[in-house]
Amino acid sequence: MEVFKFGKELGQAINNYNSVSAFYLKIMKTVEPINIGLMHIEKGGVLGYHKAPVPQLFILVEGEGVKESLSNQLI
Repeated sequence: MEVFKFGKELGQAINNYNSVSAFYLKIMKTVEPINIGLMHIEKGGVLGYHKAPVPQLFILVEGEGVKESLSNQLI
């Protein structure tokens, strides 16, 4: 068995889209336009508004957050 670490300190700070205290760690990239990664967003942090370049799955693991839907509603 191989153990992988996914800590925030291994990620890269996200500075685009007026983001604050957000970090991205790439887990895997495929031949198809799919990226598999993990984001750490600290308490009070923001991943700024942007149109996703590829379909995304958002899974909240800890805490709470708000996401804007395609119809501009906050979920």
